[in-house]
Amino acid sequence: MPDRSKVDLAVIGAGLAGSACLARLHQQGFEGTTAVVEAGRGPGGRMATRRRREKPSWRLDHGAPGLQLPEQLPDGVEQLLRPLREQGTLRREWGWITGLDATGHLVDAPEEHSDKGAWHRGQPTMAHLCEGLLDQASPSLERNFGFRVRWLQHTGGHWLLMDETRQTAVEARILVMSGTLLAHPRSLAMLAWPDVPLRSAIPTHQDPDLDRVLQQLAGSRAAVRWNLMLELPGEDDRNVPLPRQILLTPEAQRRWQVERVVVHQQSDGGLGVVVHGLDSGEPITPSSQPALLKREEQRLMELLPELLKAFPALMRQWPQARSLGVMRWGASQPLNHPLPTSLQWCMASNIGFCGDWIEGAGFGRAEGALRSGVALAELLQPGA
Repeated sequence: MPDRSKVDLAVIGAGLAGSACLARLHQQGFEGTTAVVEAGRGPGGRMATRRRREKPSWRLDHGAPGLQLPEQLPDGVEQLLRPLREQGTLRREWGWITGLDATGHLVDAPEEHSDKGAWHRGQPTMAHLCEGLLDQASPSLERNFGFRVRWLQHTGGHWLLMDETRQTAVEARILVMSGTLLAHPRSLAMLAWPDVPLRSAIPTHQDPDLDRVLQQLAGSRAAVRWNLMLELPGEDDRNVPLPRQILLTPEAQRRWQVERVVVHQQSDGGLGVVVHGLDSGEPITPSSQPALLKREEQRLMELLPELLKAFPALMRQWPQARSLGVMRWGASQPLNHPLPTSLQWCMASNIGFCGDWIEGAGFGRAEGALRSGVALAELLQPGA
């Protein structure tokens, strides 16, 4: 890697919140230099899309399958989404969404999903939403993909973002964190880290606002998901109606420990399927994760015929299904203790926070991620 780059502002995470923050900063005339640092191979975060090197046209939305948006959104959010809508990157969901009850019969989609606005989807994939937002950011935005930040250091009024070997990718005056991994105690067990990186970078009592942020996050919990990814050959008759999402009722979720099944039709007629498995609550550590991944893969594979029996077209293809493995989402959705908006920006340490874990409309959902990214960008404008 070349020598570290020096920028005015760096965002960790290229999901919806981080990408929206960068786009809104540019939209409002932010004149500083910017960078994004992302552990994945490209933007997306929990809007991630699986791509295959041996089959470039094959894509599978293995994170969030869509997002629900109300008719009325803040002006800043609407200004970001308008180009995506005009380009066709953000579209109203055009697929069939159905519910599944505990007996395996089709029902209306659960009511818990009906009051959050209309379903929307990225076209051709969910990851394109984040790519489109980053295209609205500064043309000089420095993009660092495939770099996992492990260590943070705050020295001389600047933040250093370092990997496991303490090699620095970016030095920035202002840091924006769009996820909680580097600030939440779950990293101690799940990654076997001896410290919480953000806490180590800023000692206690040095920044009272940051102390409150870390104290709030320490008590928060997030849902874990085990997403089984499958490839099915598809049928010659593409007119056979297939669902985009099969949302399980609460009773069905308790029976099968599955949240939903998502179908992603491919350009060649094949199908990608994702089963969103719920977590049992068993502690996850680096040593236990491989066995848990294998166990969840087997469990979800065995369940799938029960979940698909109401869909003859899918059942006909089930014998030819090929597993592409399980993706573990360690914090697929925040559940409690949202971070107050008053703590989104800690001036003493020049650090800001955005994501679906910020309090307000859309907490725990994509809408909240968008809102928080825009709100933080507006806080960072001179004179705000």
